[in-house]
Amino acid sequence: MKKLMIGSLAIVAMAALMTSCQQQAPKTTETETPAEEAQPSLRIAYVLLDSLTNQYKYFQDLDSIFQKKQANAEATINEKGRNFSAQVQEFQRKVQSNAITQQQYENEQARLAKLQQDIDGLQARLSNSLQEDYQKERKALIDTIKVFAATYAKEKGYDYVLCTSSDIDNVLYGAPQYDVTDEVVKALNKRYEKAEKSAPAETKKKK
Repeated sequence: MKKLMIGSLAIVAMAALMTSCQQQAPKTTETETPAEEAQPSLRIAYVLLDSLTNQYKYFQDLDSIFQKKQANAEATINEKGRNFSAQVQEFQRKVQSNAITQQQYENEQARLAKLQQDIDGLQARLSNSLQEDYQKERKALIDTIKVFAATYAKEKGYDYVLCTSSDIDNVLYGAPQYDVTDEVVKALNKRYEKAEKSAPAETKKKK
């Protein structure tokens, strides 16, 4: 049976964050601003998304939950697929040994066709459910990072907080002193751990 592959939540969410960073990045022009009209210098920091993905516990937990959901869905489909294949093989054995009548042949053929349709329908429903869960979790990840970045920038006095990764670069060069990844990760994890401790027991059990 086909696998219900949606992809890694963390990787795709990271790409979405990169797109968001690119849309909000400060733009430069080819003309220089006269000294007398120059604006105050901007304070800019950047975050390494690879490190953020690897170290932010919220990313890790959501990705783990999503992968388990996908694995469970695939296991369900694979089990039904194996059962279906066994029934088809048994049907073929009976046909080859002339162990069934023409009426039995037609009835069993119709039953197996219906069973195949049911499995295909279940696979489609599980795939759609996974996709919906993925969209919700992806949005939650992006919203969490963006909301925190806005708060962090205001507290630290930054005009922009950019992001970069090994695969998608929005920052061609960044001096080490402007890399705030560790500080952001620590703050995010501290906030997440505090939220986890105060979360109802029922919510934790669902994970």
